[in-house]
Amino acid sequence: MKFKIQHLQAAVALVLASIQPQPKAVACQPTIVERVFEMGARVNKTDIEDLTAALNALAGDLRDSRVELSRYADNDFEGAVKTAKEIQSQTVHVAGIAESFVLMLPEKDIIMSYDKHTVEFAFVRAIKMVSIATKNYLSLIDQLIRTTDVRDSDVSFSGMNHLLDTGNKAAAKWH
Repeated sequence: MKFKIQHLQAAVALVLASIQPQPKAVACQPTIVERVFEMGARVNKTDIEDLTAALNALAGDLRDSRVELSRYADNDFEGAVKTAKEIQSQTVHVAGIAESFVLMLPEKDIIMSYDKHTVEFAFVRAIKMVSIATKNYLSLIDQLIRTTDVRDSDVSFSGMNHLLDTGNKAAAKWH
């Protein structure tokens, strides 16, 4: 099942609110969470599994896109910079939604009380994976786009050549 990111956001809020309503969820997404409570919505394990699969697919897509952009930068740095600039705002939007997922999560002690083999734990783990993948992707985009001023290092080239010659002579004695 494919989700648009806005639908994914609403679905995550729905599931989190049905698992255990959290004050953090209300603070992060008040309208969505209010609608969930108004509907008295309950989700079943299949819904959570489907959403977990969608989150895992999103995390995988983000990882794949990061690898692809990294490879592109290795082959055509200028082209990769142009692409990074084009996708930056969309990626920032996805990152904001991913971070809202994390902010809506229950407290750590509640999460750790879940059995590691439950659908709820897998769901929470998928949310964290999306967050990590998004941050990594944004980090690469930032590395490609960011420019810094050229600084003079005050390195003495004759001193560097002297160190190189001395090092090569010393290494030759040991072989």
